[in-house]
Amino acid sequence: MTLAVLCDFDGTIVDIDTCIYILEKFAGENWRIYDKQFEKGEITLEECLQNQFSTVVVPETQILNEIQLVTNVRIDFAELVEYCKASKLPLVIVSAGLDFVIKQFLELEGWNDFIKVYAPKTKCTADGIKLTFPRLFHNTSVNFKDDLVAHYKEQNKKVVYVGDGIADYDAARKADFPFAIKDSKLARVLKKNRIPHTEINEFKKVVETIICALKKR
Repeated sequence: MTLAVLCDFDGTIVDIDTCIYILEKFAGENWRIYDKQFEKGEITLEECLQNQFSTVVVPETQILNEIQLVTNVRIDFAELVEYCKASKLPLVIVSAGLDFVIKQFLELEGWNDFIKVYAPKTKCTADGIKLTFPRLFHNTSVNFKDDLVAHYKEQNKKVVYVGDGIADYDAARKADFPFAIKDSKLARVLKKNRIPHTEINEFKKVVETIICALKKR
């Protein structure tokens, strides 16, 4: 058995949702409308984010300075990083957040040479933040997150997926080992739809599950 470890960023690896923080501070007042439309299935994840961030007109440096002051790593994530590195398992951040925020985080932690980032390419402009999303491998995918899960599974890899939001639902549903942050929106919707998963507050349980899975191969 070979494994791939995919992990959401906002509210999962770090303890806050940096996108919500940025939108609350800098976006137009109606940005929450798009969240509600997305949760009702009226618009896609990509459409939701494009609409929300089009109203954020601030320099990248200002956003990075703000985020650095309020972001903390969830407990034991470093243990997952070190285990994946030692075991030569791919560890990928799969995020709908701003790529330059994630990359700064990885650089500050010294993880940028190992952890891959799969997220929209973002650019701050005078007309708001523009996002270019990863091209889908499969036209039947709901969004780029579940699309990447399916892509790894096509390579005969078992997929570990860790997330916290509605946007993670289809990815977690397709994963072999789905994890949801305790009491998160993802945990609630997985419970509602009776999809087996493990709820966590820290990453130690993820490492233990991977070790157990690899012993059984």
